Amino acid sequence: MKRLFLVATSAMLLIGCSVPRQVKEGGAMSGHQVAPQGKVLLLNVRDGQEKGQDPATGSGQGMVAALRKTLSAHGVPLNTSQTMDLSRGFEEAQRNGYAYVMKSTITLWEDNATAWSGNGDKLNVSVELYDVSTHELIAAATDKRTATGFTFVSGTPDRFMDEVAIGALSQIYGWPVRN
Repeated sequence: MKRLFLVATSAMLLIGCSVPRQVKEGGAMSGHQVAPQGKVLLLNVRDGQEKGQDPATGSGQGMVAALRKTLSAHGVPLNTSQTMDLSRGFEEAQRNGYAYVMKSTITLWEDNATAWSGNGDKLNVSVELYDVSTHELIAAATDKRTATGFTFVSGTPDRFMDEVAIGALSQIYGWPVRN
């Protein structure tokens, strides 16, 4: 009986770790190249919202901060805008001499608050990069992050923001990603 208890406890500890799974897709559009030093105007991001729930207050600003942090770490000149509207972003970027407008959307926010549910938190984002002079979409990427398995502590999807920012932006800019 002691062995059975010990085996069961060991199995629960192994299963009890929440192992994040990440999926990245995207890159520059055919015939386009992203200039790594082109000035970027980063548009504001709408808060993530789980189906049937209120918006996750502050999640949009958290995503802006994660994107800004990643771009800055790679030396990309940027500024943020208060607008979420792409046409207003183009006007602001043109006025201030930016090469690109970056629009990001939290496409899935799933906060599975209970640590024992077996359903991992999920955060999906899309990032689009537009050329200011042509208003053309020149690069796009998505990144999806899911916590898998049971966990003994609950968290929220915002813990994945840095990872999804790095994942999506590495697809757009062609940066190598360390695992």
